[in-house]
Amino acid sequence: MLSEQQPEPTWQTVIRLLRWDKPAGRLILMIPALWAVFLAARGRPPVLLVAVIVLGTLATSGAGCAINDLWDRDIDPQVERTRTRPLASRTLSVRVGVVVALAALACAGILALCLNPLSFGLCVAAVPVIVFYPSAKRIFPVPQLVLSIAWGLPC
Repeated sequence: MLSEQQPEPTWQTVIRLLRWDKPAGRLILMIPALWAVFLAARGRPPVLLVAVIVLGTLATSGAGCAINDLWDRDIDPQVERTRTRPLASRTLSVRVGVVVALAALACAGILALCLNPLSFGLCVAAVPVIVFYPSAKRIFPVPQLVLSIAWGLPC
């Protein structure tokens, strides 16, 4: 007798929306920031700062992925590589995607408050760039430049 496959739990689907199941994107952001803080502190950075960088990377990149998938939810189903993403496959609703994106941005904002005023300002300045990056893919010939600006601001 064949057993029906159980649906994926919502929390696992949210993890996929945030792309936390794929560490490469997080490492691309985290390694340069950690490298810089370890060099600046001569190998002994404050533990709180390292924690803010690690958790902030997870929150910011997760928010960016959720925002990207919200923008592309009607295009992604047409692309082999992206058709199984939670919003493209309609596994998660747009409402859940918005809530997840806002929660991730809120977590990143709270973490940014632990930083100095300049760093906090750079984090805030990055938000519009992160939000509008998906539209840059449609109108700008080098959208990766916009993405590098978004990820470079808070670092």
